[in-house]
Amino acid sequence: MHKRALLACLLVVAMLLSGCSLVKKDLEVDAATPILTVGEKVFTKGEIQSAVNSYLAQMQSYYSQYYGQNIDVTNAEIIADAQKNVIDQLTEQTVVEAKAKELGFDQLSEEDQKEVDDLWQSYYDMIKSYLYSDSELSEEELDKAITADVTNYFGMTKESLQASKVQELLRADTVKDVTVSEDEIKAEFDKHVEEAKTNYETSLSAYGSSFNNGSVVYYRPAGYRLVKQILTKFNDNDKALMDDLSSKISSQNTTISSLQKTLTDDGVEDVDALLAQVTVVLTEAVEEKAESDLPAETAAVEETAETVEETEEATATDLAEATPSDLPAEEPAVTTAPEYTCETTDTLAADLDDAVKANVRALKEAQEKLAAYTAMQTEAKAKAYANIDARADEILAEIAGGADWDTLMAEKTEDPGMQSGSTAETGYAVCENMSGFDSAFVNAAMALEKVGDTSDKIASDLYGYYIIKYVGDVEEGPVALEGTVYDTIKNEVQSTKEDEAYSAAVAEWVAATKVTTDLKSLND
Repeated sequence: MHKRALLACLLVVAMLLSGCSLVKKDLEVDAATPILTVGEKVFTKGEIQSAVNSYLAQMQSYYSQYYGQNIDVTNAEIIADAQKNVIDQLTEQTVVEAKAKELGFDQLSEEDQKEVDDLWQSYYDMIKSYLYSDSELSEEELDKAITADVTNYFGMTKESLQASKVQELLRADTVKDVTVSEDEIKAEFDKHVEEAKTNYETSLSAYGSSFNNGSVVYYRPAGYRLVKQILTKFNDNDKALMDDLSSKISSQNTTISSLQKTLTDDGVEDVDALLAQVTVVLTEAVEEKAESDLPAETAAVEETAETVEETEEATATDLAEATPSDLPAEEPAVTTAPEYTCETTDTLAADLDDAVKANVRALKEAQEKLAAYTAMQTEAKAKAYANIDARADEILAEIAGGADWDTLMAEKTEDPGMQSGSTAETGYAVCENMSGFDSAFVNAAMALEKVGDTSDKIASDLYGYYIIKYVGDVEEGPVALEGTVYDTIKNEVQSTKEDEAYSAAVAEWVAATKVTTDLKSLND
């Protein structure tokens, strides 16, 4: 009986093992099921599913990164759409590869092959330089690692570069007879003019932004003028301090606004009355430094002072005879505002809610810090302007003395837009209430009465002093269809017609190719 029972168990195990083998074999057979046939090329279920999964993963990543949306990749409609896109792409790719081979473009010339090899090598060398400059890998391991990282970082392989070159040659041959007419260029230009005109009716500043950044413009709206400027910038240290103070003031304002809302939401009716019962004393927080962190000069001075105390024989004459190297270095410029600690006392009622008390104290502290930083900002601005007054006044004196504006601007301005590029030649286009520019600059530019007028030095909390010259008016109406505008429009039309011609040709090639799909098996 026992032997029979053991034999029965062994038979069950054998059947289970056999069953597992059959399941595995069935999965392999299923994955090998033909799903897409393009001409003589067959794509299996495993290949299609892998491509679809990759497509869905990329789509999910894209929507998450750029739109903050989560895509449900298990949704039947989304999966069906992904399957269709993958099958269409594989079909087109296969047909294009076959057509390129048929026409002989898969055999690259020496020149074209060198172009592919050089491009691949440039990516290869870049990765090697940035990631493997000190690598101790063997030559074979290093090549393998670099090749993998080129794909990881740039999404390409040498084979994919080769395929792209083949398709580029096929496309060029397919569209070689595509041309554009003058009427097509004029029609496209007129379309751009109307679009620009409509756009500027709702966003006048858009013209200035396009003009000033060197973009091609097709229409000039009314109300614009051209101005040039000589900018005298704040010293770096002064600018850094003012920026830091602005940041701290903004932070305190945010804190104050939040605390005031919290107290109001808590039902506090007279916040000011409670604030009057709180006293805050601000103290600059001093960061303690170890002796080893002190500057060498400071350490030397302290050591000298200790020696003086020990001997009690040093005199003022001894210190007067010290060499410059014995004296402390010049105090560094302040570029950041101090942080504060608060000693806070109050006479708030004992039965007042603890959370309310804490928020009232915090609000008072934020208000005191805001007042301190605001006062410091006023002082910092005054000092910053004082430090550049002489430079700006010298420029004004040269202008008054008849100096050539463009020559002086080239020598003195600290505005990169006036040092090179198209705006250095033409000036900036500005209009009333223009966004994107400092309002101090725009207001001063628009206040100049006639072409040729020059402003005084105009204070800007953002940069320093502007000295502005009104150099011309922008004439309303379409720009001329010539030069860069003509070339841009022609290239646009040419590119569009070539894209359309190539897409039509590919569609014809696909239609002439026997293509079969088995979506039922794909989804079983």
